[in-house]
Amino acid sequence: MPDPKETDWSAVAARAQAYQALHLADLVDKPLATRGSFLISLGVPMGDAATLLGTNENSLRVQIAKAKKKAASAQASKAGVDA
Repeated sequence: MPDPKETDWSAVAARAQAYQALHLADLVDKPLATRGSFLISLGVPMGDAATLLGTNENSLRVQIAKAKKKAASAQASKAGVDA
């Protein structure tokens, strides 16, 4: 078992790079679901993405699901108008 006093520097570097990627993609002021989806698409586990965004995993999961449902609803109503 690893010594709890030792720091996993690869995890620290990965979190720093994920945080930097949010800034470089200009997503800092975007909704939580957008930022979370972006981090997850980069391969960051949902729990780590939630921690990085200052929330918990369940909250992030709910926000992403709501955003997907809203986007699907908007697309469906747009398709109904275009038809």
